[in-house]
Amino acid sequence: MECLHSPFIQKKYSKNMYGKIILPMLIGILVVGVIQFTFAELEKVTYIAVDKEQFEQPQSKYSYQQITIIGYVENYTRGDVINIAIIYPDESQEEINTYATKKGEINTLFQINGDSQIGVHKIILKYNGVELASTSFEILKNQ
Repeated sequence: MECLHSPFIQKKYSKNMYGKIILPMLIGILVVGVIQFTFAELEKVTYIAVDKEQFEQPQSKYSYQQITIIGYVENYTRGDVINIAIIYPDESQEEINTYATKKGEINTLFQINGDSQIGVHKIILKYNGVELASTSFEILKNQ
């Protein structure tokens, strides 16, 4: 015996499934798009950082430790020089000129040794003569 209402039930069932499957899929696509846009914006912030905040002074002036300086320059033009100023605890200063990748990413090294000053060192990122970002690290006395 066949049910006379089966086409009606199938249409109603199809409409329910449409609402239960398609609507969540559309919401999911919207959420993924918003998240990607948000993270894309986060990547475009100019910054400078070091691999650690504190370093122990090497025991000898002949042994050294490398500090990795990383960063990002928004709207970087390929081939332009980026200036990184390192201000020592006694307020003296050293400048490093470097380049970024075509995407504006910075990765350079700085060395400390047994003669390096104890205390907080400030790092300032400059591009086109403008200070864009800063950070600091500390050299601790060797125990």
